[in-house]
Amino acid sequence: MSEVYREKIDLEKIDLEKVYTFEEFEYANDQLRTRTIQLNGKPINLFEYENGELIPMTQVPNARETVVAEIVRQLGNWNINTHQNGRVTSSQGGFNFNVEGVRTIRAPDIAFTPKQTTRHLTKLQNWTFQGQPFTPIFVILVDFIKSDSEFQEFDNRFRNEYFAPGTSVELGFLISIGVDDNDQPIRNIHSWRWYENNTVCHYLHKWGNMKTIVNGREILPGFILNVDMIEQAISQDDSGSSDDDDGINLACPECASTFNRRHNFMSHYQEQHALKRR
Repeated sequence: MSEVYREKIDLEKIDLEKVYTFEEFEYANDQLRTRTIQLNGKPINLFEYENGELIPMTQVPNARETVVAEIVRQLGNWNINTHQNGRVTSSQGGFNFNVEGVRTIRAPDIAFTPKQTTRHLTKLQNWTFQGQPFTPIFVILVDFIKSDSEFQEFDNRFRNEYFAPGTSVELGFLISIGVDDNDQPIRNIHSWRWYENNTVCHYLHKWGNMKTIVNGREILPGFILNVDMIEQAISQDDSGSSDDDDGINLACPECASTFNRRHNFMSHYQEQHALKRR
C-alpha cells in the first residue's frame, strides 16, 4: 500500500508517487501562494488533486495568460453588464468535481458559476474545498493542440471530468492559440456542449465563426467572445496614441458630465450608469 503522509509535507522533497491526504493537498497549495518550486525543471505554483495524487500545474507563458486575462475581462464585463451577478474565476480558481465519488480538484483557466449556485454557498464552500462539492456551468482551457492523439487524450479527460455525472458544466471551450513550428498562427476553438439526452457533443470552430458559438444560447445569454480583442491583447503592435483624443468633447447621454478623453467617459458611464446593481 502506498505511504500516506500525515505531517506537513516538505515541498522541496515532494514525491508525486506518494498518496497525500486532502489536508496535505490544501497545505501544499497554501504554501505555493507565496513561493514556487521546480519539478523536472519546470516551475510549479499549483497542484490539482485526484484520489490522493498531487497533479502539478506548471506556470504558463506570458502570451497564454494574456489570453486568459482578456477572456476573463470580457466574461466579467458580460456578468456585470447583464446583471447576471454570478462569479468569474481564473487560473487558480479550483472546483471539487467529485468524479464518480472520487474527490477531484480541477482549476480551469476560466470558469463561470451562476448566482443560483454562489448565493447558497456555505463558509466552507466559499473559502475551502471541504464543503459540499459544486461546479461551474461554463469552463475554458487555453492550450496548444497540435496532433490528433493529443486532442483525443484531452477529449477523454474533458468528457470524463468536467462533464461527469453530477457536475453542473453545460458548456466548455478549449482554445488553441499560438504559433506552430513554422511560425504560422494556431487559432482553433474546440467546444463541448451537454445536451438533455445525456450526450456531450464536440465541435471544432475556426477563429472566423467564433462569435456563433455562444451568441443567443440559453447557457450564457447575450455573451459573445470577441476574438478580435484577444488578437489585440497579444499583438506586439501599437494600438494607437493618447494623442488620438485631442480636441474631443464627449457629453454623457444620461447626465450633465462632459469628457475630453474616451477612457474617462467609458469609465464614468460604466460606473455611474451601466454597472449599477438593479
